[in-house]
Amino acid sequence: MITSLTPEATERLLADTRTFRDVSAETLRLLVEQSQLRTLPGGTAVFRPGDAYQKRVYILIQGDIVMYRPSGREDHVLSGDFVGLANYLDNHDYTTSAVTINASTLLEIPEERLRRLEQEHPDLFNALNRIIAAKLRERSPDRSITSGALAQPVTRVMKSPVIACGPESTLLDGFRLMQERRIGSLVVKDEQDRLLGLLTYAGIAESVLMGKATVQDSVMRATCEETWAVDTDTALWEAEEVMKRHHAKYLVVAERQSAIGIISQSDILAALVSRPGTLGNRIREADNMKQLATLAKQIPQVASDAQDTNHRPSAAVRLLSETHLMIQRRAIELTLKWMEEKGYGKPPADFAVLIMGSGGRREMLLNPDQDNAIIIADTTEDDGKAVDAWFERFCKRITKNLDRVGYALCPGDIMASNPMYRKTLQVWKKQISHITKKPTEKAARWSNVLFDFDTLYGNDALTAELRRHVLENLEKRPRLLQMMVEHDAEGKPAIGFFNQLIATTRDKSGEWIDIKRNGLRIIADAARIFALQNGVATRSTSDRLNALVRVGKFSNDFADSVQEAHEELLDLLLSHQISQARSGKPLNKLIAPNKLSRRSRSTLRIAMRAVKRLQDKLQDEFGREAL
Repeated sequence: MITSLTPEATERLLADTRTFRDVSAETLRLLVEQSQLRTLPGGTAVFRPGDAYQKRVYILIQGDIVMYRPSGREDHVLSGDFVGLANYLDNHDYTTSAVTINASTLLEIPEERLRRLEQEHPDLFNALNRIIAAKLRERSPDRSITSGALAQPVTRVMKSPVIACGPESTLLDGFRLMQERRIGSLVVKDEQDRLLGLLTYAGIAESVLMGKATVQDSVMRATCEETWAVDTDTALWEAEEVMKRHHAKYLVVAERQSAIGIISQSDILAALVSRPGTLGNRIREADNMKQLATLAKQIPQVASDAQDTNHRPSAAVRLLSETHLMIQRRAIELTLKWMEEKGYGKPPADFAVLIMGSGGRREMLLNPDQDNAIIIADTTEDDGKAVDAWFERFCKRITKNLDRVGYALCPGDIMASNPMYRKTLQVWKKQISHITKKPTEKAARWSNVLFDFDTLYGNDALTAELRRHVLENLEKRPRLLQMMVEHDAEGKPAIGFFNQLIATTRDKSGEWIDIKRNGLRIIADAARIFALQNGVATRSTSDRLNALVRVGKFSNDFADSVQEAHEELLDLLLSHQISQARSGKPLNKLIAPNKLSRRSRSTLRIAMRAVKRLQDKLQDEFGREAL
């Protein structure tokens, strides 16, 4: 039956819910106008498993609804929560039951109207992104960690005792106390020991420089960070997850509601870096390529250990990448030693060997091929030929040695042995200037690999100067970015018109989804292009997404949904390659969707939906002029 609840009352009720807390009154008004209110008596099934998707979505306004999951779990729906949103995202039939416990009022909106509203109203778009991210987390396999550095409790690395001040303290008092104690944050507590906030140098600077407060004002006038507290037995990986979820740099460690310590993102990173690494030591001590190749065969075990001891797949992949980079650096060191032993001498000029693509982003999986280049410091014209001859021999030897160790030659010849990727800093700069002035399709493809460059070995100052030149030129002449977007559009998420998974590769053995080309690469490409557009110098996809939130390009909710999709795809592909390595099969990036569990397929659909939303955003911003 139709309820008598007024539209205005409905809008007010929605505005007070967790789902719509950041949605504007105007958007809520349009949402209610486009919907219909219905009241269902207790015991009514909104839908049941096996029912066909009704092409509509529901929002609970009042009452009590329980979702009965196939796993046997029961979830109570809160006011403002969507009912049937997963089916809207995936367009598949219902697999759960949604049953009213008592008389319940729902807002019913047709699928096409909701889709149009989220396209036209960014605040509603962001609200849905927040839900997508939460659903991806909910559907993720258990990634709890029971061993390794991140399994230890926060008390092992927290700073204690907590340095605190009262709300009556001035900003100048707080600043002096932090300087005196050499700390980066200060807990603000009242007389009852209740946490009021967290004062940081950044908060003081923002408040004073923006004119919000003077140094003589109370610390409560400053931009204090919200405090998040964890128990003493919280594992580091759980603390890291809390920080990521709430974009917090610090957590307070509490015992019986009293703050006893504080932990930062840097403390967690230090715990990981300080881990004893016997393989790392053996890599650094390897005397020849044969020994190094033997050590490189342990990469599958490194990947498995990284996955077992890191809560987030992106962190596991970053640690795996660092092992790859250690092996490659040692190969370069041994090559330099060989050059001297053969009488070619030391390098005649300063240089930086670059690693590009997934290596530059620290997102290498089990079997990356070579994507490298070299910057040679500018030399005089008289020395040019001799310098070029030395580095030609050096670079050819590097690529040969890396191939011997296990890093296959790049099929596209993107390697320092190719003169196209072996240049002085001045020539590199000239080429960057040229392709930004006169961009071509070939230059766009080239840029989508090169622009993830980072120093593998050598003088990082050369790399930093080239990166500065790239960002400066793209700011002046962004046309190349648009052509990079056109190149990105060649890859499509593995999802069809009706939001169903679609195979992207077919052969005699079956149908497959290329998780890298049709998922991870799309995210990496989009994050790169948006980062370059906004002058962001970081390389990893996760760091770029976070930076794009800080510069105001992405909302927290949108970046969060993309990050969770990135995590899911990394987890799926990393697990796939580890399984292949254990069974002795050739490694690839192809997943058979029909071999996934129903739950995994649903999770992959939602992840691909998030990928498509990111690609759509990229095309909307850059693609109009190209059409």
